[in-house]
Order: sequence, then structure tokens, then C-alpha cells
Amino acid sequence: MTEDVVGNAEQANSKKVSWEAFVKQDVLNFMMTHNLQAITVDDGAGKKGVIKHTSKGDFSVQITSNEIL
Repeated sequence: MTEDVVGNAEQANSKKVSWEAFVKQDVLNFMMTHNLQAITVDDGAGKKGVIKHTSKGDFSVQITSNEIL
């Protein structure tokens, strides 16, 4: 039984992506699928991503983070 719990935890961790990868892949794909001009995402812990569709047809991606040391 503990092997199942450990195996499930390892699978969940292997599927985790970084914040930058999430913004550049999943959020960008969502934006393109729904034909949006701009989208802002915030993780509530200081990380923010902004994607805008430029007039040239490109996508501008801005990722910021605030860290407390």
C-alpha cells in the first residue's frame, strides 16, 4: 500500500512543470485556442505572467516574480 502512495506521489511530481513553462505552453495554447488578445495569470505567491498578441502577429511574453528573502 505504501508503494502505491509513493508511486502516485512520484507521478504527480514528474508531471509538475515550472511556472515559466506553464505560461509559455499551457497559457499560450489556451490564449491561441480562444483567440484572445491578452491574458494575465497570477499564482498568488508573487509570480505573474502576461501574454499579449502584438500588431505584427507575434506573442509578447512577460514573466515576473517577487521573492521574499
